[in-house]
Amino acid sequence: MSCKETGPIVTAWKPRNPSDEREAIVAAGLAGGVAYLATMAVDLRLTGRRVDDLLFLGRPIAKDRNRARMAGVGVHLVNSIVLAAVYARFGRSCLQGPGWWRGIIFANAENAALYPLTVFEDHHPAVRAGEIDRYWTWPAFLLSIPRHIAYGAAAGAVYERLRR
Repeated sequence: MSCKETGPIVTAWKPRNPSDEREAIVAAGLAGGVAYLATMAVDLRLTGRRVDDLLFLGRPIAKDRNRARMAGVGVHLVNSIVLAAVYARFGRSCLQGPGWWRGIIFANAENAALYPLTVFEDHHPAVRAGEIDRYWTWPAFLLSIPRHIAYGAAAGAVYERLRR
């Protein structure tokens, strides 16, 4: 698939068929998802802020904290693979540069586009119960950036390596 260049980073896109590249998408999504979780573990420990995405994702599924975190891992990894599929279909060919860079740009664009949904956090059971901090704050948003950098760099690099 080709992309018509329209600028230094973003180019016009034509959809690609992700069914031919499932293994690359799954591997990239899992690599990115694990990198994201590793970055989150570090920032939770360093900052003391309770913006645990595993609880955020898993608490609506399970009330018990440990079960909620386990459910959150599953949801997170599925989300990671889905995001890798969207990157493979649209983002990769529409961005220029090495795979890790395209992944970073794409993941942070996704973060910026979807982060405003956290304004509805008052309906989240873990936020209401005080188990996690509010996400609709500048400090929480700033913590999401290195997580998405880690996801994008890992997913983009793995996908590019497997697609050669």
